[in-house]
Amino acid sequence: MATNDYPVYNGIAPSWCDIQATAQIDGGVALNLPHIQAINTGVEIELGPIEAGGRVITRTSGARKDSASMQLTHSDYVAFLRQLTALAPTRGTQRVTRTVHFDLQIQWTPPGSDEIFEERVKGCVFTGRDLNSAKSTDATMVDVKLSPIEIVDVVDGVEVIAL
Repeated sequence: MATNDYPVYNGIAPSWCDIQATAQIDGGVALNLPHIQAINTGVEIELGPIEAGGRVITRTSGARKDSASMQLTHSDYVAFLRQLTALAPTRGTQRVTRTVHFDLQIQWTPPGSDEIFEERVKGCVFTGRDLNSAKSTDATMVDVKLSPIEIVDVVDGVEVIAL
């Protein structure tokens, strides 16, 4: 195994502190998420085999499934909810946040590099949350579940998508 198996820029590997996340809420303002603790995204394409004579001869272009979640400090979660509820329709005396769409933009530049790495999570809706708190000195965390329409990587200003 070579010593360069992981990306290193001028001797420094990218770390979490290099990441900046912003939520652009449809009809609202951009919300910076300075205390975001985690962002998890996944893209999976399930290809369908086409068989003849008992063996696979080709495959379909498949079906794509994107998934995303993020972990916020409780104070950032409340700020995020305030932005969503300002644009959410009402049902009786309640606000329905699942109808408010937003995009997430995740960018990072490792120290010593001038390249900006970027990922966009498009057309998200808020689909749930888990509040994780326990006796400790750590901040209270909220796992925010999202349903994105599409996740893309941005390379040289061009959106790149697995399809």
